[in-house]
Amino acid sequence: MELTIKDRPAKFGLAGFMLGIASLVVILIQLSAFFEPQEKSSGTVIGEIAAEIKQSAARALAREPAPKPTPPPQDYSQFITIAALCVAGIAVVLGGIGLYRNEPHRLSFMAVGIGVSALVMHYVFWLAILICGVALLISIIGNLDSIFD
Repeated sequence: MELTIKDRPAKFGLAGFMLGIASLVVILIQLSAFFEPQEKSSGTVIGEIAAEIKQSAARALAREPAPKPTPPPQDYSQFITIAALCVAGIAVVLGGIGLYRNEPHRLSFMAVGIGVSALVMHYVFWLAILICGVALLISIIGNLDSIFD
């Protein structure tokens, strides 16, 4: 008679791995949406502002009440990003539970690694954007003297 140890199926590790991959994909899509071109050019926006000023002046001269402003459309990108970061955290927790339960380690390690990488990637991206913005402001302030010469 042989003694065999039955491996537990990697339930938590697999669930954490799937959630980690999903959060990583969503965060990549959200970060790529950051670089999409703007919907309207600045000339179009300036023209719309001028038309609104003209209409407002015409209403004021005619003593008509101002129309109620239209609410801006809902932007769910921040909610999606927060949800993806929460899912990445859940992936890390599920990977840790899988390791605690002695499930096969490969999926659990991958769940923890991918979940942490999704969190770190989002943080590092915004840190890089912040550093680039500060560098741009420093260069603009440093070149102000050449504008007035």
